[in-house]
Amino acid sequence: MIHMTVFLSDLQAGRSSSTVQDRLLRYWEARNFRRGGELMGVDMLLLDSQTTMMQASVNSHRIPKFQETLTAGKMFTLSSFDVVSCTRNLKITESPFIIRLNDYTEFIEMTTPSYPLPLEAFRFLSGTEFLRLANTNSQLTGIVLGLVIFYIIHY
Repeated sequence: MIHMTVFLSDLQAGRSSSTVQDRLLRYWEARNFRRGGELMGVDMLLLDSQTTMMQASVNSHRIPKFQETLTAGKMFTLSSFDVVSCTRNLKITESPFIIRLNDYTEFIEMTTPSYPLPLEAFRFLSGTEFLRLANTNSQLTGIVLGLVIFYIIHY
């Protein structure tokens, strides 16, 4: 099946038949510490050529399908996945959506993307924006920025 290539910012909620080309920036295990550290899945941070970042996740019972493929820094084509609304308390990017890998998802390493894929991405917030997010549990803003704002306010 031929899939149309789109950018992460073009994705809409629902089952996607499109393909995205992205770089896997980071991935980490998602555990439920209320259940003795039970493995819930693996969360990932993806970046496309437009420097759009989006979170992706794979449920614990699907990890074996993707485990050998997951390598931070590598470029991938991703197709046949689900796009769902981002849970407010789990939001780590500005995107309103998360990609969920399913049984039909193809996550294939590539060597030559159609567009250059950046190696890293940064998200900058002004002090006002950071304070607006304080204690809202709506985004994970990072400790470094928090320390900078603390220093500015208290010194």
